[in-house]
Amino acid sequence: MSNVLGIAWRAPCPGLRASSLFPSVSPKALPLASYLTSSLRPSSSRHRNIFSARSFGSLRDASTLRHSRNPLVFSPVPTRSFLTSAPLRSSKPPAVDHGVKPRAEPFSHADINAIFGARAKVSPSMGNRVLAVLHGRRLNGTLDLDLPVDISRSVRPHSLDAALGYLREHYPVDEDAAIMARIEREELEEEQKLIRRAEELGLYKPQSGQYGAELGENKDVSGKSVFQEMRKRNEERLLAEDEQKRKEWLEGAAQDQEKYKRMRERNTALQKFEDTSALEVRERADPRERPLLAWVQKHHLRAMETDIDVTNMTTSRRIVPSLIFSLIALGLCYAFAVFYEPPARADRLWPDTPRAAATLMGVIGINVGIFVLWRAWPPSWRLLNRYFISVAAYPRPFSIVGNVFSHQKPLHLTVNMVMLWFVGTRLHDEVGRGEFLSLYMASGVVGSLLSLSAHVLLGQWTVTALGASGAISGIVAGWCILHANDNLTFYLLPEEWQSVVSARGWFILSTIVAAEVVRLAMTFRAPALDHWAHIGGYLTGVIWASIKNAKEKKRREEMSWFQRLFSN
Repeated sequence: MSNVLGIAWRAPCPGLRASSLFPSVSPKALPLASYLTSSLRPSSSRHRNIFSARSFGSLRDASTLRHSRNPLVFSPVPTRSFLTSAPLRSSKPPAVDHGVKPRAEPFSHADINAIFGARAKVSPSMGNRVLAVLHGRRLNGTLDLDLPVDISRSVRPHSLDAALGYLREHYPVDEDAAIMARIEREELEEEQKLIRRAEELGLYKPQSGQYGAELGENKDVSGKSVFQEMRKRNEERLLAEDEQKRKEWLEGAAQDQEKYKRMRERNTALQKFEDTSALEVRERADPRERPLLAWVQKHHLRAMETDIDVTNMTTSRRIVPSLIFSLIALGLCYAFAVFYEPPARADRLWPDTPRAAATLMGVIGINVGIFVLWRAWPPSWRLLNRYFISVAAYPRPFSIVGNVFSHQKPLHLTVNMVMLWFVGTRLHDEVGRGEFLSLYMASGVVGSLLSLSAHVLLGQWTVTALGASGAISGIVAGWCILHANDNLTFYLLPEEWQSVVSARGWFILSTIVAAEVVRLAMTFRAPALDHWAHIGGYLTGVIWASIKNAKEKKRREEMSWFQRLFSN
């Protein structure tokens, strides 16, 4: 059983109702503390009825109770409950207490006489009402409160005790637990009343902003979180936007097909283009089922500029801007070759690395980096398509330089970089970093400009060009002309073969250029290799090496025989 004495001690706490806080002297009710200390017993012991003749008889004389049981009250005025005082009594009549029926069918007249006693003269209707009210008070833990007036006037106290005893015997209820629940309920009600009163006076404001607000998640008293609601709305909005974008993405294939159709109708060059697979629209992947493929396709479409109208562009508009940009780039190359001064050993980033190797590693690193962007990073395709590939239909001036460092196929990159390393390191050791980089860039720019001009003039608008072949051709041509009368051989050949498989520099270059011209003349459509860029690179290398040989010859002629002797 629960600790009844502990319950009794809690009776005068501020959390109880006023009727429990201030004991009433009405002859029809007892204070809760008095009831707890007198009537509550273990379930195995005999209960004392609060409606016994002794209890009610002791309350009939209010003055006697006032002097004997409540020594704190000194006024001769009868003691009155706080909530039952006249000024605070509600103007509304109290609600009728119907109680809770112990059983579904009402008790008969014989049952009522057996319960209350034949001498009590209790009618069946009043008896059923008394039993219902008492049983309801037992369930609610409010047996200490005043009974309704009609019951207290009609039924004697000993009959009420008999009815309560009958209910306890035939309809057992844990009255102790009911009293504890009532105490907790009244404490909560008093606390809520104080909070409401403090809120009305402006002394208190709940975290949720208003009293009685809806609890938050996990019954949080602070109420619903504005940030969580905002986050939920934002998540729902984002999900709706994603779903809308998904639908637009899947339905966009038909729109792309229409765009390509209009572009093909406008551009006569595209109508002559035999490889129509480039203009076919692939089925778009569902972002939910194949997110990676859909991501790649999205950036592929962003890189394709289908809204450009190239029909209004003239030949001069395609060539002149690139020509002006090329002249500026050549001027910068010349200035770099003239004014560049190699850093001291202490100022170098890698002082122990040969200068030629450091320079070539930087150039090769740039080419490899752009190749990785082409192959593995779709978000960069839009930038690369604009400035790192030369397009005859819609050329951009910066692509004259950008395509020199751009490769899309591993074999193309490998061949160019291997050739650049073996020939470039030797030329770099001979002429220095300034002239080497100037020749590399100038050869690439001239080769790109010549390739673009040739394709535009020939009406080959669908041709695109990229790669370092033009720049490397200039390096090879410069090396061959500088050593025009020297026997050149392949570095990887065995030593006994190098003397056999060798030729003069001018002969090697002439053979290479002749092969380029023959292949270019025998091609009746756009070739797989950009021979025009190669020829432009060879031409640049020959001009640069010829000028350098002429300067060297003039310098040697101006030297005295003594200086010429020691210079050899």
